[in-house]
Amino acid sequence: MLACGLVFRTWPALDLAASAPFYLPQIPTGFIGNLYHGVLDLWRLVPQLGRVLGMAGLLVLLVPARRIPFGVVRRWRGRLLAAVALLLLGVCLVVNQGLKEHVGRPRPQQVRPFGGPSDYVPVGSLSRACERNCSFVSGHAATGFVIAGFGLWGVRRVRRRWWAAGALLCLLLGAARVAQGGHFASDVVFSLLVMTGVAMALRAAVVRWRSLRRRIGRQRSARAGQRVPSASGCGLPVRPIIPLS
Repeated sequence: MLACGLVFRTWPALDLAASAPFYLPQIPTGFIGNLYHGVLDLWRLVPQLGRVLGMAGLLVLLVPARRIPFGVVRRWRGRLLAAVALLLLGVCLVVNQGLKEHVGRPRPQQVRPFGGPSDYVPVGSLSRACERNCSFVSGHAATGFVIAGFGLWGVRRVRRRWWAAGALLCLLLGAARVAQGGHFASDVVFSLLVMTGVAMALRAAVVRWRSLRRRIGRQRSARAGQRVPSASGCGLPVRPIIPLS
């Protein structure tokens, strides 16, 4: 994240150069991405899919894991809950309610180089040019990364595979938003980095919590093993019976 921040701060024109090929001032929408129905459908569909995933996870949470007889179904229940946790913590809290509402970076279609009223704000700078639902970072790209949560509890090979799938979908959705003039390239890159950080923090927290539970369970088992119940049920040691000679 520091390296990407250094690159975009050193060469702030990278964002403008990445968005310039998609800008056509002679069309009403300004950016050519808005002329394609597939891009517009993705723009409308991705938030809806995020809401459906969140509702599905909340419904699955009502079913206790011990009542699910099949191991595969139980494992996918845990994967779905991990993806929903990543959606709620990463997309809803960090991205939408945190960065997008407080950084204030205007979108490409709102800056003067592309016919807008605001000045261009480089990445890493706070601004008041945008009041809400601003450009930094991309919410659509962050939603695409949520599928990486399906591998969050797996081994390293599984986690890398699902991270690659989430990163690819994140970049593809982010590229579509760049073509629409909705986000800069740096918004997409930092969306991937922020969501990766949230996923790492979520996994670390759950792994530590599980380790703490196992440690407490072993301590309780050790204490219970030290108190062996006697035949009288009083918990006192039983004296051996010595036969009389």
